[in-house]
Amino acid sequence: MNVIIYSRVSTDEQAQHGYSLDYQEETLRRYCEFKNYNIVRSFVEDFSAKTFKRPEWKKIQTFLKQNQNRKSLNFVEKIICLRYDRFSRNFHNSLNEIDNLKKLGCTIEMMESNIELTSPESLLTRNIMLTLPQIENEKISMRTMEGTHKARQNGCWTGKSPIGYKNVRIGKNSSLEYSEHANLIREAFEKMASGLMGADEIRRWLNGKGVKITKSHFFNVIRNVTYTGKIMVSEFKDESAQLVDGLHPPIVTNEVFAAANDILNGRKKKMTFKDDKSDLYPLKGFLQCKVHNRALSAYKSTGRGGGHYHYYVCTKSPCPRYPIDYAHSEVERILTQIQFSAQVVKIYKNILEKIFENEDVDRKNDIKRIEKKILELNQQITFVKGQYMSQQLPVNQYQDLKMEVEAQLYELNRTLIDLNEEMTPYKTYLQREVPMLEDLVDFYNKSSGKTKKKILGCIFFEKLHFEEGEAATPVLTKPIEVLLNISKVLQGSKKEKEVKNDLLYTCAPWAGLEPATP
Repeated sequence: MNVIIYSRVSTDEQAQHGYSLDYQEETLRRYCEFKNYNIVRSFVEDFSAKTFKRPEWKKIQTFLKQNQNRKSLNFVEKIICLRYDRFSRNFHNSLNEIDNLKKLGCTIEMMESNIELTSPESLLTRNIMLTLPQIENEKISMRTMEGTHKARQNGCWTGKSPIGYKNVRIGKNSSLEYSEHANLIREAFEKMASGLMGADEIRRWLNGKGVKITKSHFFNVIRNVTYTGKIMVSEFKDESAQLVDGLHPPIVTNEVFAAANDILNGRKKKMTFKDDKSDLYPLKGFLQCKVHNRALSAYKSTGRGGGHYHYYVCTKSPCPRYPIDYAHSEVERILTQIQFSAQVVKIYKNILEKIFENEDVDRKNDIKRIEKKILELNQQITFVKGQYMSQQLPVNQYQDLKMEVEAQLYELNRTLIDLNEEMTPYKTYLQREVPMLEDLVDFYNKSSGKTKKKILGCIFFEKLHFEEGEAATPVLTKPIEVLLNISKVLQGSKKEKEVKNDLLYTCAPWAGLEPATP
């Protein structure tokens, strides 16, 4: 009788139980010699028996199909295995495969605990023997899951390392440490948090640096809390999901992680600066048709000779159109009239500094209150940790309390950062924007279209319109009116100190010229 002998062991089984492929094959050969079986082929497998999608077993199936003619010299009647668990560890898969082999004229025989199907009752015994390996496998799987869950609760990392880390062992514990890509991942988070680059743009930048990553994988990286030094422990039995401190070092801070995810999830506007033709038409949105009370549009016209001409125009007929060179020169004429001296700008700057300082009291009080609260929460964490270390607090309760306090700390720290940075735009405004009023026309002409729009938004309270071929006298914003008032007072020979006292309570900058928009 022609037979195939099949030996199998998985890597885990060989490491944990000491199974040997050499031992199996030698034992099976002796068994076949004793039974007078003719061994046609021998197949040796190092693969899991959860399914029959195994490399060597597929070769067996191919061999049987090629030699299923009973007259063939290589026609095989039996496949010999050491035990049922070497054949399969899944009951339903086992029955299906036995039926498939039967169609090819082949059966399975076990060297140990073989069941001869001589009666219907023997089917029950065989099925029990086929079920036992699956039960054992599921027990192993359950113990593995319990061990993995416990390890993650203790801050260990189980599984393949994320990009930027590599797997290591700390004593008996599995963990992570930085890989050569750690700094690139940190920089990717920072770019994402800044909002200056889109997600796919950052992903392509990583690819250019040698970190090959797909679009969906990149999203998963940004959302992976592991990069903050935390471990996500999934639900298990009656335990809820939880976030614990990992043994591994963080690549990014909690603040950067949160900011990057805010951008990714659309909770913050991305800072995209797409060209909207403002360089060509900076007055678009600032000119108005008085007849139809609507903003002028801008467009390009092609002349008979093929040249291009640009205009600001009302879309209603029959209104005149204004060449952009003419409209721009009219605006520059108005800016020349409101250009201010260095002395005026200096007084205005000093007044604003006092106003901002007086209005900053509430912010400073909020900072003190939050700093006090942060100190109290840190003391709470220290107390809870002491209770846990002295075994007066169960681990689950300790983790819940710690996570709750850390969540409060995170929100307070973000608020504190925002409050500390709140005055920065005012300082920038006072140091950079106000002085440009000394040479307003030159500054305006050298600016980009977007900056020109911001300047015009700071100066004109209402849209400009044309009367009898010229730009009409504009309605100016409050800050510009204040500056003009300062100029008039100084021209009346009033002293600088008197000017400051008279204007201090009327010089607060209107919203259009505050740091939110200039």
